Amino acid sequence: MQLYRIRVIPESPWLTPWQSDTLAGLLCWACARTEGEGVLEQEIIGPGLNGSPPFVTSDAFPGDWLPIPATARLATWAAPERKPDKRALWVERAALVRLQHGDRPRIDDLIPNSGVHEYLQLRNTIDRSSDTAAIDGGLYPTTERVLGVDDRGRPLSYLSVYLRVRQESKDLLMRLFAELAGWGFGGDRSVGKGQFRLGSDLEALDDLDAVAAPTGCVVLSTFQPSADDPTKGSWDAFTKYGKLGPDYGFENVFKRPQIMMRPGACFAPNAAAGWVGRAIPMSELLSPEVCSQLVARQTNVVHWAFGIALPMPWPWR
Repeated sequence: MQLYRIRVIPESPWLTPWQSDTLAGLLCWACARTEGEGVLEQEIIGPGLNGSPPFVTSDAFPGDWLPIPATARLATWAAPERKPDKRALWVERAALVRLQHGDRPRIDDLIPNSGVHEYLQLRNTIDRSSDTAAIDGGLYPTTERVLGVDDRGRPLSYLSVYLRVRQESKDLLMRLFAELAGWGFGGDRSVGKGQFRLGSDLEALDDLDAVAAPTGCVVLSTFQPSADDPTKGSWDAFTKYGKLGPDYGFENVFKRPQIMMRPGACFAPNAAAGWVGRAIPMSELLSPEVCSQLVARQTNVVHWAFGIALPMPWPWR
């Protein structure tokens, strides 16, 4: 699978974090709307459940930054450098390429700036009996996000999404991105949040795969390892609490909590396929009762939890 990047230019604040599994799920919804459920099942969901995804996405990262590999924190740092190492979130792409070829990480490679500015926005609670704002206790906060500045104080203008795509799926994937750009990303799309446009076509990135005899890999996505993935590694895990969308006709159906790994996770040996993770099947996401009702409707729900893997040495000394 070829590695590409596509640039995303936000045109409004967004509420939902640009995590790869969320993005992939929205691309699947776009496929169902525009291509039909048959195409979604045959070309995306079916191959994914069989361990052969047609595409794998990364999270969206500010500008040209990439997540700091978890193994960089295992390097031996001088005492004054330990705190900057712990605070670092990103490295420049050129710095990551050097790390891929065995160079030791340098303190000036590490970027502590998040690149994303978050702020609270107060919202009104709607009284459903009157369809107006509630009089008492009707305000609640939401977190909105916009691009911030780089480490030199210059405004960041785009997000980068990295993709591994099978050649026969490239045209389909670009149609799905174009459709999603027309709808918006994540929560409150109906009131203008999460609006974006595409800032590029697929840009080939051969340099990030050009590593001779790699002994490990770094993952650029929010993902869940499969039973066949490497288990030796360094990572940051968290619990994700998902919810079944309203399009299925259910109210307040929550998915089972899933343990996910954040971008920057590192493993040994290298993932030869260029990706790790899996499509989590419906039986692991929902209760048997909900699964039975969905099966009766000939509907299949999966959680796209694959992750892009780049070759790396393991570990630095």
